[in-house]
Amino acid sequence: MNFIIKGTIVLLIVLSVTLNSFAQFRLSGKIINYTGKEELNINIPIISGFYKENSIRIPITKNGTFSIDLPIKGQKFANLIFKRKFYTLLLNPNKNLVLHLNENDKTLKLLNGTALAENKVMQVVDLEQYPFFMANDGDNSFAKLPLKELQKQVLLPYFAQCDEKIAKVQSSSLALKDKQAIAAELKYISYNYLNDLARTQTMDRAVMDSLIFEVFDNIDPKPLTFPAGPQYYAFVRNYLSYLETKAFKQIKKENIKPNEPIPYFGISLDSANIIVKNYGKPYWRWIGSNKNFPANVVEQYNYHQLIGLFIDKDLRQFEGLANAFKTKFPKGAYINDINTKLGALHNMLVQNERNAQIKIIDGYEKITSIYEVTKAFKGKVVYLDVWGTWCGPCKEELAYLPALKAKFKDKEVVFIYLDMDEDNMDPSWRQFIKVNNLTGVHLRKSRETIAPFWKELLANATDKAEYYPQYFIFDKEGKLVVAKAKRPSEKEDLYSQLNNVLNKNQ
Repeated sequence: MNFIIKGTIVLLIVLSVTLNSFAQFRLSGKIINYTGKEELNINIPIISGFYKENSIRIPITKNGTFSIDLPIKGQKFANLIFKRKFYTLLLNPNKNLVLHLNENDKTLKLLNGTALAENKVMQVVDLEQYPFFMANDGDNSFAKLPLKELQKQVLLPYFAQCDEKIAKVQSSSLALKDKQAIAAELKYISYNYLNDLARTQTMDRAVMDSLIFEVFDNIDPKPLTFPAGPQYYAFVRNYLSYLETKAFKQIKKENIKPNEPIPYFGISLDSANIIVKNYGKPYWRWIGSNKNFPANVVEQYNYHQLIGLFIDKDLRQFEGLANAFKTKFPKGAYINDINTKLGALHNMLVQNERNAQIKIIDGYEKITSIYEVTKAFKGKVVYLDVWGTWCGPCKEELAYLPALKAKFKDKEVVFIYLDMDEDNMDPSWRQFIKVNNLTGVHLRKSRETIAPFWKELLANATDKAEYYPQYFIFDKEGKLVVAKAKRPSEKEDLYSQLNNVLNKNQ
């Protein structure tokens, strides 16, 4: 009898481990008025952030029904994506949810399932509701207010709105774990939106800094719940930026010398400059996170950074951060994956070390005009990409280049890349274009030496801003004909621009 009981217990333990290892969330439902043209995807972040690599396409039948089992190891916030609209869902292992999406008006109706209650609450509080102070695109009236008015017109009403939503969550009948997760995300997204208001709007620098301090000064950076949701890790990034702003204010005020420790980061300004130069900003955030967050947050946040660097195929920054990460967490859960990713990046570099389709112009240092480059390709249309290895949006566009080049594979189109990186970054630039298999013609200029190129490129443009990335199209005679070309991610719009120029030169 005792043997049977013990055997049963062992069997239950094995079954429990097996179920937890292969936990799933079943999502099913129907798209009303389905035309058969639109895709349905769900994006489940590993830690945080939207990476298309984390999206799963959900098969849809001809009548619009769908059903999919999603493998998840723990509680996850996910984005259901249909017709470019995002719907945030809360997924828990071994639960299910049935819903309807209407293709005509893009409304989401939650019907039933064991995950219905928590997702109903999510829908009521509208987790990612766009804040009133950023609702009108191009309207920066709030950014022009002094701090006292920002406190009155923005902070007080917005935090009151957030507290009201959290109260609704806390008064619901949800399990404590779900309440904590949703309430925490509501809190952190409010900080993130206010950070966006300060840093992305046209705001007086002194007011911007004061607003940042007002928002972040009294926040305990430790997570309200752990594992934390994606908005928390976005908050970590913003909190580190706040500490950086505060530290440099203090350096100036207290006249802290370059060889003395920077407040909140614990290293000197001299050391910080060397670190950023050699390993990039992610390593600087690694140092800041280690000084100001608990180890479990440091591990997950920096693994998230490494995922982004891998997707960008940035071997230099990935390797520096990976080595530091492996030293601190030698037996961590992410070590095997990090080693695999590092090996993959090195393999990409080796494969393209002698790729003849990646052409760096000999003596590019002496070139002072873009027309010195384009004249060598008379008879072909030139698509010029002005970018930098430091530029996030530039690197995001690289993912769309294979489709662009495939579209014009047999046509008279040349791809030229004008990079802006300082001279000390030359080896890293060369490495980056090879790891990314960036086929085409390349030259590099520094912030100083790129100036005459910008003067030529923007000579007849109403928008004179020298922002990155920017794209230009030259015709077969070498004349700049499209001063504001579309980005690779704009696909068909760009394809039309290039075809129009090609057809005019037939």
